[in-house]
Amino acid sequence: MNVLLRHLPFLLFIVLTAGWFIPAYNATLTAMHDHSQHMEYVWLIPLLSLFLLWTRKKEILRCAATPDPQPLLALPLFLLASFALFLGFRGGQDRFLQIAAILLLVAIPLACYGKKIFKTIWFPILLLAFILPIGFLDNFTVPLRRASVSVTTFILNGLGIFVKQMGTAIISTGTQNFQLDVADPCSGIRSIVALFVGTAAYGAVMLKRTRNRWILFAMSIPIAFFGNVLRLLLTAFTCHLVSQHAGLLLHDHALFIVAPIYTLLIFFLTDWLKRFETKTAAAPQTEETNPTPRKTPLFNTLLILAFAIGLHLLCRFAQHTPPLTYEDDTFIQKTFAVFPNAVIHYPWFCQNRACLYSFDVTDFETIPEKCPQCEGEVRRVSKAELDILPADTQSRKVTYTFASGETYTVALVISGKNRMSIHRPELCLPSQGYVLSERQIIRINEDLPMATFSLHRRGSSGISGFAYVFFNSKTATVSNLERVLGDCWERSLHNRILRWGMLTVTSPQHNFQTPEGEAALKRFMEQFYPTLFVDHAH
Repeated sequence: MNVLLRHLPFLLFIVLTAGWFIPAYNATLTAMHDHSQHMEYVWLIPLLSLFLLWTRKKEILRCAATPDPQPLLALPLFLLASFALFLGFRGGQDRFLQIAAILLLVAIPLACYGKKIFKTIWFPILLLAFILPIGFLDNFTVPLRRASVSVTTFILNGLGIFVKQMGTAIISTGTQNFQLDVADPCSGIRSIVALFVGTAAYGAVMLKRTRNRWILFAMSIPIAFFGNVLRLLLTAFTCHLVSQHAGLLLHDHALFIVAPIYTLLIFFLTDWLKRFETKTAAAPQTEETNPTPRKTPLFNTLLILAFAIGLHLLCRFAQHTPPLTYEDDTFIQKTFAVFPNAVIHYPWFCQNRACLYSFDVTDFETIPEKCPQCEGEVRRVSKAELDILPADTQSRKVTYTFASGETYTVALVISGKNRMSIHRPELCLPSQGYVLSERQIIRINEDLPMATFSLHRRGSSGISGFAYVFFNSKTATVSNLERVLGDCWERSLHNRILRWGMLTVTSPQHNFQTPEGEAALKRFMEQFYPTLFVDHAH
């Protein structure tokens, strides 16, 4: 009976805050099954966390047998978790829900059992942070991709396989033609994260010194980079000696080659680090075999129960707050402007999966009855966009051809209630067969920045200019992080969903990263951008 009473606050805490863990669990399952995230390693992380907790079970049980509750010390963690939970529910951000659950898993033992158990379990619990989707790290993938390509190109040329680097692509200049495009999933960022998890868990078990554990953890970066270069080299060798198809086939299955190499390097490095650890005799056992349980002050017990009830009510409140106010899109013009010095073309797309033909008309009022190829249904949005984007997303596209011969294709996506309506073009263009240069940011004017790229299709030599910007009724930005956090803030604290638009501009005649191309983009946007808005105030 006394044992039950001793653990009753902890059990009640877990029961009352169960609602915190269910959405985090669902978000983790979603990440595991989302192939676009390339996070196949996620299912291993909870197993590693449980394994580390199991290796410390004796110390955990000893601490639990003599609880010294510290609810006030746990209060800052509860407050951080509460803020993350609220942002997660109201802002529609799964990452915040997962962060809230992880913070709660650390805070509850501290509140119920004290500092000793906190010191024992904090690392295995925080290891769960690696289940978070890492899409926000894609901002760092371009430098990684360029570095991998530069090193690989240098080695290949040194071995007599003549290639050149174009952005993040490796293009053969020898007799055997091949081209390797290093997209975001091939940057090595996911290998680094996966190795972070593995080295952190392995170091916690095999190494005693904290310094050595950090060294092993930090070595994940060069090991992952080495493995990524090795994968590119093997792919290029196969393309050169056999064919591009064979090389890409090897690339898709190269994990079975580099994973054992990762493992051997980690084992070797761990063994080397262990040699520098001083062998000390085991300290004498100071703990009692059957420690006498301490009596928990009534104030602490009541405080723990108050926190648990408060967190339960907060979760219920976050799930049942009033509906968000949905901002209308009346500040955006319903149609694109017509310029006297340009011919305008409106694209139409066949919805028949077996056809998918696209064609242009020059009159906005002209509504084609059917596809001229297969006589199927046609719409202003492609079938692929309709399948991927949420149903309430608006999408418009138009091409301007000026008397000078310049052509600009403009695409506008207006978000709906679902935050997945808009994403960065860097994530989808590579999957459509395009190779992007490193991003550069220019300013059309004081209030309008644009992100620009040199763009070309795989297998072709032509380079187009590509640029984009996110905007709403108040501001414009090229930072996807700023857009996501701003949207989350508006949803969570101001109870409204902003209508964001993403505007992209493409021109086959201009590379926007050259002085001439940048000047051409500025001329076009100064003329076009104000016409997007009803009041022309932007």
